[in-house]
Amino acid sequence: MKKLCLIGLPLCFLVPSTILACTCAYQPPASAFNEAKVVFIGRMLGGTQKISDKDDAGKPFTIEAGQVRFAVEEIFKGGNAVELTIQINSLKGTSCGPYGLTRGERYIVYAYASREDEKALYTGACSRTISAAVDFAKEDLHFLRNLPPPGVGGELHGHIGVDLKDSKGPATLSDVRVIISGPDGQTVTVFSDEKGAFTAKQLKPGKYKVEIELPPNYTTEKKSVEVMVDDRGIADVDFALYIDGKVTGRVFDKDGNNYNSIGLRLVNEGKRVFGYSTGQDGVFEIKGAPPGEYVLAFEMQGPDPGKNKIYYYPGTFEPQKAAKIRVGLGERVDGLEFRLPDEYLVRTIEGEVVWGDGTPATNVDVHLLCAGSTAPNGFVVEFMPPSTRTDNDGRFRLEGFTGETYWIEARGEKVIRNPIVKHSQPRKLSISQNVKNLKLILSKDGYSGDSCR
Repeated sequence: MKKLCLIGLPLCFLVPSTILACTCAYQPPASAFNEAKVVFIGRMLGGTQKISDKDDAGKPFTIEAGQVRFAVEEIFKGGNAVELTIQINSLKGTSCGPYGLTRGERYIVYAYASREDEKALYTGACSRTISAAVDFAKEDLHFLRNLPPPGVGGELHGHIGVDLKDSKGPATLSDVRVIISGPDGQTVTVFSDEKGAFTAKQLKPGKYKVEIELPPNYTTEKKSVEVMVDDRGIADVDFALYIDGKVTGRVFDKDGNNYNSIGLRLVNEGKRVFGYSTGQDGVFEIKGAPPGEYVLAFEMQGPDPGKNKIYYYPGTFEPQKAAKIRVGLGERVDGLEFRLPDEYLVRTIEGEVVWGDGTPATNVDVHLLCAGSTAPNGFVVEFMPPSTRTDNDGRFRLEGFTGETYWIEARGEKVIRNPIVKHSQPRKLSISQNVKNLKLILSKDGYSGDSCR
């Protein structure tokens, strides 16, 4: 049950465990077993970090995290240890925390090898680790206690879907050739079935390259992936294909200044194809457009979400004046010039991000949050917060608009022994000219919960 947790963003998927902070999205047990280094049932003996809190009903509880010790009762993968110590991040200070386990309780633990220290193990909220006593654990217990004997090999399961950009949802593609290359020159060729699924069984443990042969007029973001297949486990791969139609162009203001954080869409009856800025020279790109006639537009956000405004290519709020863009099968349409409304002038915001000790914060995120208009009942261009990452000197550059306000904030993580998450004090900006030499200091613990003050 692998989970995706987007700390600090609105959407966070977590496994149900001692603390239910977020919603779940997870793998089946065989896939979690495949990725884990050690899988066991054990009694939690204690952790180096204790967290006291109250549940939704106001009842106090204590959980423990940090370096957590377990007495191993049954081990299914990873040796014959009688006691193990597992690193658990409490997620304290994040929207998904706190997370921890209860002393004395029995857990099914899926533990993974640490990237920093291959001998260390970790587990946590974004894993399938769970109390062995809850109903949700029955699926895991059934799988683990009915494992085949070692040496049978692993399996690879995959799926090929096609996004046709319509309201009917994704389709599937059959008879796509899939080449699976593994250790010792082992190669297996399979084909997707009528549901887009493919399977390879009895694979030797090791790393495999999975590659698909694209049919004519289809494209994908990834033509091949590498996965690890472990004995008695199942590795999962998915491929998303698109019709190979593409529309590109440039977005700029009336003075010719490029804008690099736009979200656009091609609209046809029943179809919507989304695209975004590439991040350079105002260029945008919309990929995966099926054949058809479209209009190009972006949505401007107002104070009432139900009354947003649509702005159409080449530059009008009137749908009947929107230019028609015809895309053939697998065809490219290039060179569109999309001018922003005259009152929105692009301005740059440049500066640096440093840690609390003054050293440059490299490769950390900087966001322009909570865009708002300075005009009563005004509209803003940004649909999603513009963001960037700092360079090797901690420098950053973003773009905003005159007539809009923002909260700017930096967020970063530094790994010493354990990850340290910091954010800067959010700062309100209302820009009329280019902003230079702005300094943001990563001095606050965790991720800020609400930067729009």
